[in-house]
Amino acid sequence: MTEVGQDTISLSISSFTNSFKIMKKKITKADVLAACLQKQEELIENFENRVNESKNDVYTQNQSASQSEDRTAGKMELLNTYKNEMAFAKSEMSFLKSLDPTILHSKAEPGAMVITNHLNFFIGVSSEKIEVDGEEIFGISTNAPIYKMMEGMGKDDKFRFNEKEYTIEDLY
Repeated sequence: MTEVGQDTISLSISSFTNSFKIMKKKITKADVLAACLQKQEELIENFENRVNESKNDVYTQNQSASQSEDRTAGKMELLNTYKNEMAFAKSEMSFLKSLDPTILHSKAEPGAMVITNHLNFFIGVSSEKIEVDGEEIFGISTNAPIYKMMEGMGKDDKFRFNEKEYTIEDLY
């Protein structure tokens, strides 16, 4: 019977862990960008629905004499807010469409995928968490505080945000 020492077991586990990291499928930017575009389209559709509902509410003439103009003014203000938000969402959609997923980035900049030891980021527009190939990705804009901390950094660089240290493990 051959005796296996603890060093051999540790080396085997270490080799397995390193192999697993290498085998992990790389998230494609094209898939991430497609998911971001879909989220943005849903956001725009949501604002379009809100604008249409608000228009109907503002322009409906079935008000009683006791209703004040203040309520109508408040509804108009809400309608204008929705219109402004929708315009902003459409401008972000245009920005996303301008990004080329085939460009490989060597630093954290718009259009880059930034894989860190804690989270995965796509630098484009701020969006909710999306999932691509079982991986969570956070869309961040160049105005995001965390982007300001990583801006211009490359692979293996470290930055600190909210008392947590991040290491850029991959960037493309």
